[in-house]
Amino acid sequence: MAKRVSFEFRPGRKVGARYVIEGLLGAGSEGEVYRIRELDTDIHRAAKFYFPHIDPTRRKFVRHAQRLNSLRNCPIVLQYHHSEVIKVRKEQVVALISDLCDGIPLEQWLRMHPGHTATPYQSLHILYALTRGLEAIHLLGHYHADVHSQNILIQPRGVRFELKLIDFFDWGKPARYKQQQDVRDAIAVFFECLGGVKCYAGLPPELKHIIAGRRHDLIRKRFPTTTALRQHLETFPWTDRL
Repeated sequence: MAKRVSFEFRPGRKVGARYVIEGLLGAGSEGEVYRIRELDTDIHRAAKFYFPHIDPTRRKFVRHAQRLNSLRNCPIVLQYHHSEVIKVRKEQVVALISDLCDGIPLEQWLRMHPGHTATPYQSLHILYALTRGLEAIHLLGHYHADVHSQNILIQPRGVRFELKLIDFFDWGKPARYKQQQDVRDAIAVFFECLGGVKCYAGLPPELKHIIAGRRHDLIRKRFPTTTALRQHLETFPWTDRL
């Protein structure tokens, strides 16, 4: 089977019997994600098309679809709808159809701000929304394992931020240390929102306590679970420096 690097779907192309391509949303090692429109209803969705050589038996796709379905009640997870199999240049290609999020990647959102940095107040709200979302996933016995600013879609909603996690990584069966990795990654996203290394020295002690110098042992001790991190964010003393 030939190794495909891009489907190169153009806007206006019909895929399957029900959808038309509207544009490329993103790409990765497993496939590409496109904005699509349902012909009968004009409803917009997202479709992830898997490269056939990556998943020839479709086992990875099936596990991913089952996982998303089991997390359907977690607000931070995009809602999975169904799958489609289409023919692309004589190859059978499977597509996962899900909700379309209005948000943009957090990395892109940060680039829109001076110094590519959010304020401490914004960063805390982002971390809190991310932590609550991951906590819901963990309480169902799952994990993400690839939390970073490119895999988080952000949409401001009034005084809060609505986040969606994409590209769950299949790292085998759930385990406590995989969930702890999510905690470390969430704090790494917080560190990035605050400006990273260039701004760390000037941060208030309350924020440095959360980042813990990016030491995995300290983070694990202070926040062994997403629940512990969420509880800390809800109760730590608030000062005028934030």
